[in-house]
Amino acid sequence: MITRLQVRNFKSLRNIDLTLRPLNVLVGANMSGKSNILDVLGFLHQAFFPEGGANGVSYALAQRGGVNEVLWKGSDDKLIAISLEGVDDIDPGTRYRYSLELIAGAGDFVTVQNESLKFLQGETETDLIHIQQGHTQLKNVDGKDAGAIGSNGISSALQYAPPNWDGYKFTQWAKRWRFYHLFPPEMKERSSVSLGEGLSSNGDNLSSWLLWLQSHSPEAFFRLNEVLHDLFPEIVQIRAIPSQDGKVHLTATEKGLKRPTFVWAFSDGFLALTALLSLIYAPPGLNGTLLCIEEPENHLHPRLLETLVGLLRQVRQEVVDSNGALSQILITTQSPYLVNQFSLDEIVWVERKDGETTVYRPADKIYLKKLIEDKDLGLGDLMFTGALGEE
Repeated sequence: MITRLQVRNFKSLRNIDLTLRPLNVLVGANMSGKSNILDVLGFLHQAFFPEGGANGVSYALAQRGGVNEVLWKGSDDKLIAISLEGVDDIDPGTRYRYSLELIAGAGDFVTVQNESLKFLQGETETDLIHIQQGHTQLKNVDGKDAGAIGSNGISSALQYAPPNWDGYKFTQWAKRWRFYHLFPPEMKERSSVSLGEGLSSNGDNLSSWLLWLQSHSPEAFFRLNEVLHDLFPEIVQIRAIPSQDGKVHLTATEKGLKRPTFVWAFSDGFLALTALLSLIYAPPGLNGTLLCIEEPENHLHPRLLETLVGLLRQVRQEVVDSNGALSQILITTQSPYLVNQFSLDEIVWVERKDGETTVYRPADKIYLKKLIEDKDLGLGDLMFTGALGEE
């Protein structure tokens, strides 16, 4: 789990220092910088695991228009610095501290100025990355070499992490970060059977993903169907059916209808809800270590939000009771209805002034806690009044 995120000069994140918890709800106005907080983690993920064998740092920057579009535009500072601290989900006594510093040069040229990964256990701190004279040496906790990476100045060492390195576990944890900004119109298309192991970022493989759940985790698929029937009594069940052309048809059986309804006739809200429920009920092996979800309230009736968060908490408690590892969650929202479903301790207020995003936790304000405890105002009301954002 990420416990602390520090960012300098990444988009609107001029200089933030954010403490993170298992469940974090980023609240703020449009253009405040909520999405940029998720995107800095997405940037690291792409830098570590680029598509097609590309250079990771260059790939991640190119996806965002180049380094000059990523740099904060309020100064001439050319340094982008990202660091995070985390605790091992299985062994809480093990902690990591990772940092990456990039320097922008002429044009879109960028150089990795520094990268470090520290392993902390008790009072002992070990550097797992050593950079000297343009070469990166990977070290294990016992001091032994785990391999060398010839640096070209524009690569992250984590992109080439070998399994025999003690930092490899950190990279595998980061590899399971997941990012979602669901777009129901894309979900109405049939998807290939081969694309089913995990929901895609915009949900466009929903049909094949549900086929995978239906085949490999029938209990999860049953629970999803059970909830959908409870919320929409006219829906008897949904099914994913593979066709001979390698595509998947998602259908719904409805009361009073002789023939099934196909996915392209589903409402946007029904598809968005189904996708979110599939993430809640996904088996532990497929759930990400980190789930970043943009505005899950989109397309949903406000009353469904209470049910959705209630189910999320129920499943997370089941994971805790079974001694499993929880997925850390970061959510962005502008919905007071969704904010009302969370506690003050789970809220992060995000605002922007003079092009610079600032973040802090309203729970640090004693008078806000008292208002909530006395039930004078709900969190959604406080959001509307602006009290969450007052210094």
